[in-house]
Amino acid sequence: MGQAKPFQPELDTTSHLFLVGRSTAGFWVARDLEGRSEGIFRDKKDAVRFALFEGGHPNAVMLSPNAVEPSFGMGVR
Repeated sequence: MGQAKPFQPELDTTSHLFLVGRSTAGFWVARDLEGRSEGIFRDKKDAVRFALFEGGHPNAVMLSPNAVEPSFGMGVR
């Protein structure tokens, strides 16, 4: 039998953070802080699910107490 090696997960350099919050129009927005990706959703659950999947790690989501407006591809402002 071979020797056991400690588990060391590879760091994913493509992972990023998402800001998730409700827009002034009432939709939920998940927006990548680097301006690479965003989504507009009817409910919070779907926005968070999208952000977790696209972010690539369990800590990819930051919930905003303030309104988060979609950037429509114009990046973070």
